[in-house]
Amino acid sequence: MAWNDEAAPPSTALTVTAVNEQIRGLLSPMPAVRVQGEVSRISISAGHYYFDLKDAGSKLSVRLWKTVAARLRHLPREGQQMVVTGRIDVWVPGGAYALIAQNVEPAGQGAQWLALQQLKEKLNAQGLFDPARKKPLPYLPKTVALVTSPTGAAVADMLRILRQRCPVRVLVVPVKVQGEGAAASIAAGIEFIDQLGWADVIVVGRGGGSAEDLWAFNEEAAVRAVAACKTPIVSAVGHEIDTLLTDLAADSRAPTPTAAAEMVVPRHADLVAWLVQWQRRAAQSVQRQLGSDRRHLQQLKARLGSGDAVTAMRSVQLDDLQQRLARALTRQLDGERRKLERLRSRLQIAHPLRKLAGQRRQLEAQHQRLLTAGRAMLSQRRQWWQRRRDVLAVLSPTAALERGYAIVRRADGPAVAGIGGVAVGDQVQVLLRDGRFGAAVTLVEPRD
Repeated sequence: MAWNDEAAPPSTALTVTAVNEQIRGLLSPMPAVRVQGEVSRISISAGHYYFDLKDAGSKLSVRLWKTVAARLRHLPREGQQMVVTGRIDVWVPGGAYALIAQNVEPAGQGAQWLALQQLKEKLNAQGLFDPARKKPLPYLPKTVALVTSPTGAAVADMLRILRQRCPVRVLVVPVKVQGEGAAASIAAGIEFIDQLGWADVIVVGRGGGSAEDLWAFNEEAAVRAVAACKTPIVSAVGHEIDTLLTDLAADSRAPTPTAAAEMVVPRHADLVAWLVQWQRRAAQSVQRQLGSDRRHLQQLKARLGSGDAVTAMRSVQLDDLQQRLARALTRQLDGERRKLERLRSRLQIAHPLRKLAGQRRQLEAQHQRLLTAGRAMLSQRRQWWQRRRDVLAVLSPTAALERGYAIVRRADGPAVAGIGGVAVGDQVQVLLRDGRFGAAVTLVEPRD
């Protein structure tokens, strides 16, 4: 259709629908576009999202159909900066055009994803994700360390599963698992417990959340700490659909924290059942071997013939061999039984109630020793004070009064220590054992 400034003849006038359809035809060849703006005037009807993208200069209507929204990780929110990918289309009946969304993501998400891919390629080239460097998990660890948030639901689930499955010691290393500084906190927690060497296996992770909540497990500091860990380590972050860089660097990856707890320790009942089954199989193997040896002996006897001398000699040899074989099999069976008993004893010794009883006895013994030492020290202190009290009693001025001596004091208070302290005519007080009296100094002379 050609457009010009002159009015079209009446015979060539177009309907409104025709005009809108032609506009739609002009816009249809446009390629898909990515548009960034602030979400506003959002409304939802029958699962479809209708909203505007705006900036300082204008706005653009956006339609997000229900089928597309169902597969998106991020949905539009009022006032949020988002990037919408889609095609421009015209709604012919209303004469309005809109961006038909094919994808919606927060602004900056594309750059973040690109940075993640670049980090992943760099670490992979350095061998951090190489399967050859991954360590096997211990079958029956004594100590399990959980590097996670101490207040999240994930740590409660893991502790519950570990208590149910097998009596092992659990160390919780509290770290920050999301937000600013989370990656450094995770790395420090892993390095701390790894350097101590107290754990046989480490589980690092957290429960589910959005991509932003889990992002700390994609940061280089956390990934390198997982890869450098000398202790076997399991990454258990989010849900099964979430795959983080720590999952690739860890020795093993669990789809959830609960699955990680089930992965690192076997069930106690399974261990007991395995021991019983192994004992039964060992006994059956010995019985089969004994039956085979008996049949072999019968065959040897048949081959020897009926000669009395030969038969008698062979019978003695066969009886001796049979007895030796029976003793050897009995010794082997006894040895296997002793091994089973040792394994069963180790499992019983490792039970927390037995350890708690032993520690309680140690505590009682320490308490008794402390009481005995305290009584001895108190007795020594009492004797020391009694000796000091006796010395003070001997040196006390009142003791001298009891022996018939007197103490002379000036009228103004101080005791007279020598003749230099008084003069003729001074008034003094004389203290005796049972009282005192006043006197006047009539004579002052030094002693030869």
